[in-house]
Amino acid sequence: MASGLRALRVVHPFPSLLNAALVLTLAVVAGATAATAVLLTVGMIGIQFCIGAVNDLNDVELDRRSKPWKPIPAGLLSVRTATAIAAAAATVAVIAPLTQGPIVASMALVMLGCGLLYDLKLKPTAWAWACFSVAFAILPIYAWYGVTATLPPLAQFVIPLAALAGPALQISNSVVDLEQDAAAGVATLATRLGRGPSLAVVAVLLIIIYGLAWTTLTVVTGELNPAVLAATLIAVVGLGLQSRIGVGYREVGWSLQACGIALLALGWLSAVA
Repeated sequence: MASGLRALRVVHPFPSLLNAALVLTLAVVAGATAATAVLLTVGMIGIQFCIGAVNDLNDVELDRRSKPWKPIPAGLLSVRTATAIAAAAATVAVIAPLTQGPIVASMALVMLGCGLLYDLKLKPTAWAWACFSVAFAILPIYAWYGVTATLPPLAQFVIPLAALAGPALQISNSVVDLEQDAAAGVATLATRLGRGPSLAVVAVLLIIIYGLAWTTLTVVTGELNPAVLAATLIAVVGLGLQSRIGVGYREVGWSLQACGIALLALGWLSAVA
């Protein structure tokens, strides 16, 4: 049982389920029927599971040296099985969104393409953040347009905020593995900049994201939003943990930042919708 649960890490369950939960809740806020909300969510799960499995498949040799506990190097999952999982997830990622029309399916394909480009080409480079930026900008549109066939409210703010959230989380995630990546010769933006400057970049991006969110909410609603307040506090705690030396602290810090961004998106869109 325990080994089976460990094998599931090949699909990177935390970010996969977090993004799927965000799509589900945004679809509900947009007024989706149960069927539409489920189909959009299943599509996102397919996208994320495929990206996660391909990531591990592409990093097998590197993981054998630096992360032998991961499912494939640990012998919990064969390359053939992981490949089958990725193929099945990709199929779901295409078919489920297609039920909501070609435009929604196209957005799903672009997000999937960004993830695969990151896995196969850009992950060990200083440009990995670009994949996150594009995919994150599309995610709220995918959820909202999939329900209403219109852009989300205040899309002129939603899109740039989401586009900035992508690099913030990607760089923050790279900080977690900075020493391992540097030892393996992987030249990510974080390894090029170093831990301090990388966290400074993340901090600046978070200040811009949360500052714009608070400013627009103040102008549009004039009310204090509990979800946005909670998201802001989570972001501060997460950044503080990211500044710690221990990898475990940094992992928790990155996880909190990801949860904070998801909560911010939900609270902000709920307030302005």
